[in-house]
Amino acid sequence: MRITPPLLAMALLAACAEPPAADIGAQQEAACIAAIAAHVRRPASEISARRISDAAGIALIETRDGDRLHLCRVDAAGRVLGYDHPGQPG
Repeated sequence: MRITPPLLAMALLAACAEPPAADIGAQQEAACIAAIAAHVRRPASEISARRISDAAGIALIETRDGDRLHLCRVDAAGRVLGYDHPGQPG
């Protein structure tokens, strides 16, 4: 079987496509868990995460370590842009 140039080009483009949305969400949650685990100096296995929203490519991820709540902002590339401690002063 001979592969024609247009077919080869389509195959190469498909290989470079972005991962499915579910994979991006999992990557964003994992990035947030890693950042919060480092922040609170606890193992990542002790941090739970839940996606709250996604707007303009920025996901808001809620994480908990025990009773403490943290909110991460994570971009589509999985970079943590920052995190907050809602309900806590300063």
